Order: sequence, then C-alpha cells, then structure tokens
Amino acid sequence: MAKSLVDDNSGSAVSCPVCGLVVAELSFLCSHLVEQAEASEERHVMWLNRHITKRRMSPDSLEPLLASFLAGEGSGSEVVKR
Repeated sequence: MAKSLVDDNSGSAVSCPVCGLVVAELSFLCSHLVEQAEASEERHVMWLNRHITKRRMSPDSLEPLLASFLAGEGSGSEVVKR
C-alpha cells in the first residue's frame, strides 16, 4: 500500500508515478521527485529523464512540466529518447 501525505478526502490527491507516494498537491509531488532525484534514487531519476526532462530543476520549475505531462500533453522536449 502506498504511503500517503493526504490529510483529507478532497479528491485532489496525486500519487508518484514511480513509488506510489500519495500527496495532497502537485507541488508536494514535485518536491518529492526533486528530493529523490537529488538523492540519486535511480528509479525517480530515470522516470524524470524519460518523461519530463533530463535537466536538474527546482520543484517550482518542474511543476508546469509535470502538470502538462499528467494532463496527457506528452513529454518535454528535453527527455532521454530510447
């Protein structure tokens, strides 16, 4: 079962696509992803590189890119192509 950082049942929760951590807001997910990447957690780094960007960025910079990805608008232009 995924860990949760959600205090209520507002329905706005989002979960980490890598580890399933459930958080209340997209900004918390961005912070989580950046923290994991800075700690060189390989699964999170690989997911970010393949789906969002291969560049290091702050949670604030990551948020619009992640929001676009989650809205189904595709990957960023600076991803690792396979």
